[in-house]
Amino acid sequence: MSQNKRPIVYVVKEEVKALGAAQIMLGLIHSALGSLWFFLYHLEDETHSVGPVLMPVTIIYMFVSGSLFINSGSSSVVQGDASACQLVFGIVMNTISIFVAIIGIIIFAVEFPAFEALGNEYIWSNMAGMMLLQISILCIISELVITVITVDLFRNTFHRPRLWDERE
Repeated sequence: MSQNKRPIVYVVKEEVKALGAAQIMLGLIHSALGSLWFFLYHLEDETHSVGPVLMPVTIIYMFVSGSLFINSGSSSVVQGDASACQLVFGIVMNTISIFVAIIGIIIFAVEFPAFEALGNEYIWSNMAGMMLLQISILCIISELVITVITVDLFRNTFHRPRLWDERE
């Protein structure tokens, strides 16, 4: 086999794999928080509700973003050496996750004032909603930071190619 026919592979750092595992965990947390939002939506009092639109949007976002964060984390956990296709797929999935996290920040930025307006008196559903809101936004910001770091590490991996049969 000639020198030009050997496939090029890329050595993915261990940090990318660890960040991918963290993305998977955050995706599972998003799904669990989506379940809590769903239960809160069905248990909250109609007179003290934040509205018929915000809660369903939040519930849908939490489940969709959770599954997307799990997928982007799975694409980041590459075993062994990676091909160029695997790196591009990881970058694309993580870039989509960045945009989804930014959309989540916008959704929760709209939802904060809705819960805060009901915060004048003690209502258990409002208190639980504010707590879920704060935990959700913390998870979204964590996912955004992890995803940006992962994309940068994937991008830097393209600068370290090696031939398939070479040793490190």
